Amino acid sequence: MSTPVKDKLATELKQVKEVGKVRSDRIREIVRAAISQVTAEFKEGSSDFRSSVKDVFSSAIAGLQETGKETKDEIAASIDGIVDGISGARQQKIAETEAEVKRLQTKLSAQQEALEQEITTGLEGVQEAANTAPDKIRALVEEAIATAQNSEEASLLKKRYAQLQAQAAILRATLAARSESYYGQAQEHLDDAKHWYSQARPKAEAVKGQADQKFAQLEQQIGEAGAALARREHKVRNLLSALLHKASETIKDDDEIDRPIAQLPPAPKDRSIEP
Repeated sequence: MSTPVKDKLATELKQVKEVGKVRSDRIREIVRAAISQVTAEFKEGSSDFRSSVKDVFSSAIAGLQETGKETKDEIAASIDGIVDGISGARQQKIAETEAEVKRLQTKLSAQQEALEQEITTGLEGVQEAANTAPDKIRALVEEAIATAQNSEEASLLKKRYAQLQAQAAILRATLAARSESYYGQAQEHLDDAKHWYSQARPKAEAVKGQADQKFAQLEQQIGEAGAALARREHKVRNLLSALLHKASETIKDDDEIDRPIAQLPPAPKDRSIEP
């Protein structure tokens, strides 16, 4: 770390007069600015970068110790500032890549819909051809078409794909929220997660009630994370972490529901009725 950056960091930390959350936020911003400047000085993959980050954090701790007010929150704020500073330097490139991925995802979805429509049209042609066949042949054709149109495997794959896309969107929101400059981008990812979860909700009435309840819980947590984003609350990262965990647990629960009965673990014996 260059001497001017080090001196500026020490001076600014000494000048922090605020208390509580405001003080922690200010410390995070000072450290973030120092890391951003250090990052700009090095090329990607530079072996000196780690040493410079170490110098920034050591200087930050030393500055806090001089004031005699170092606390758990202020130490955490310093680390957050380092993460924010590193993230900010790469977020623009990440945003550009994500925009390209989203464009390709839209294109892929359109192609999938076109494929499904072509299959439906083709099966309609098969049905028309079978209308002139004997009753027995027509019945067999109709049964085969119904099986092809209502494939459980295809429905499960679509559902799992949508769930994984939703989980990935939450993860992207979590990463984006590491930099306060990209909270708006994090909200876009949460909106994507809601969209994908809506695609994953089954239509069958047998499981629809349970799925709707899970979706309502996830939607509530997404809303809470979004509200925290809008208020720029520091706790948003904890909310996003909990949301990601909930999304993962939801997929695990669905795996149990989707497994054939024969594969489910046997129910434990009720030993209370044994002689």
